[in-house]
Amino acid sequence: MSTFKCLLLTAYTATLLNGCSIYQAAHAPDPVDYKQVTLGNTRTETIATLGYPKMTNQRNNHKIDTFEFQDGYHAASKSRILLYLAGDLFTLGLGEFVFWPLEANIFDGQQCKGTVTYDSEETVIRYDFKDHDGDNLFSSSAIQE
Repeated sequence: MSTFKCLLLTAYTATLLNGCSIYQAAHAPDPVDYKQVTLGNTRTETIATLGYPKMTNQRNNHKIDTFEFQDGYHAASKSRILLYLAGDLFTLGLGEFVFWPLEANIFDGQQCKGTVTYDSEETVIRYDFKDHDGDNLFSSSAIQE
């Protein structure tokens, strides 16, 4: 094998392994179904949906959980892996210089934050979810005292 071919193969392999867009797309976060949280749900059901809270506070006989999560895209959007694979093969790995920044900055999901308030029996009485810009995604302002 010529030196040029070895060098080209090494560069191609290094490009694919370093920040591979295919790997990132395959391991992208799934969507979080935060709209499953409704008034009357239990704290256990809420944690099953959103994962463990980042922080829990107690105020006026109410428990307040703060959640942070990465809200990804539907699994069907992972079909972009085929585009990345074809682009990598067609451009001998140079497509990674375009695909990797796209994957890292656009398709990495959206950082979200939410609070869920429970009554003394740990039943949801209020929820509020916002995106990373602070825009409202899903909320309820009904508080049962």
